[in-house]
Amino acid sequence: MIIRLYSGLLAACMGVAFLITTPAADARPKVKTKTQHYRVDGSDAAAIVSSMMKQHRLLGGHGRVGRTKMKRRIEWEFAETKKSCRVKSHTIRLDFTTQLPRHRAEKRLRRSLRRDWRAFAKHVKWHEAQHRKIWLSCARKAEKKVNRARAKTCSQLLTKLERIYKRSNAACDKRHAAFDAKETRRLGRHPLIRRANLRQ
Repeated sequence: MIIRLYSGLLAACMGVAFLITTPAADARPKVKTKTQHYRVDGSDAAAIVSSMMKQHRLLGGHGRVGRTKMKRRIEWEFAETKKSCRVKSHTIRLDFTTQLPRHRAEKRLRRSLRRDWRAFAKHVKWHEAQHRKIWLSCARKAEKKVNRARAKTCSQLLTKLERIYKRSNAACDKRHAAFDAKETRRLGRHPLIRRANLRQ
């Protein structure tokens, strides 16, 4: 009987380019989600976007207006016989931390600008939620493969499980990248960004 812990910390961010600068139970992953906000200033669109860009260190790089970090902890227990080894129990724990923008004085913005800002902030929140969904989907697919895995020895099984998660990570990264590429183009057409580019 072996218990193995497998941990990792991953992150996905919303980035924008601006013109201005079986035997094992098939249980769902255990999930915790925490939301943090960073403060945004500015009384016009250009100033608001500039304020968000100044927060890039908090979010890990230039151009990021939202970020979701995921800490993963995997626990599995093996059942071994003379001829084989299987997964007896398998638990995935995912802890998400999402960082989103919040304007310091939203109510003081002009009505049309406030409307565009709220729509933008709502979109950023939606975007980060999609990253969370992608991770959950990847975790569930990996979990099913783990629960079906078999090997002659537990050492061989352990190698197989680590390979499953390595491939899962690679596939998940591609899904995040494809989603971000599509969304970056879409966000560039958002009314708030268009206002900023026109310096309105």
